[in-house]
Amino acid sequence: MLKPFFRNSFLVATSLVLIGATSDDMRPDKKNREPLVITADRMDAEQLGEKVTFSGNVTLKREGMILSSDLMTVLYDTGTKNVREVEAQGSVVVRKEDRVGLSNRALYDRREETIVLTGNARIIENENEFGGEKITLFIADDRSIIEGGGKVMFYQNKEQESRKRK
Repeated sequence: MLKPFFRNSFLVATSLVLIGATSDDMRPDKKNREPLVITADRMDAEQLGEKVTFSGNVTLKREGMILSSDLMTVLYDTGTKNVREVEAQGSVVVRKEDRVGLSNRALYDRREETIVLTGNARIIENENEFGGEKITLFIADDRSIIEGGGKVMFYQNKEQESRKRK
């Protein structure tokens, strides 16, 4: 009887840690920042809260950004118990404003504020598409670096194109 209660209590406690898992030095103004919120069909905690794995319809929400995937692993800093990094695998989609990133795998580094997309990585912004082997998204700077076999497809309005030719 106590085991299920303890296990459920641990899951609730781990969820609460995820919500407030940002250290004070990483957030200049606590009142204006949103928590890191992860939802999923299933959650498994390992190593006394140092690693939590989410599976099935996983969604991470953070200040105007949404990261979704099939599987997500959250790693904590052993000293502070703050979120260190998040690894997403399978059907990864990153949405921020008018930009969408797609890949097979993503690694979110909370301290550096970067997301590295690999495995059929591409970004769609407006109707334009950018792709490469590895795409690094710098969240705070709203910029990205595309590495390895870069591919760019720009779509231009046909009306604008015909005016330029005249």
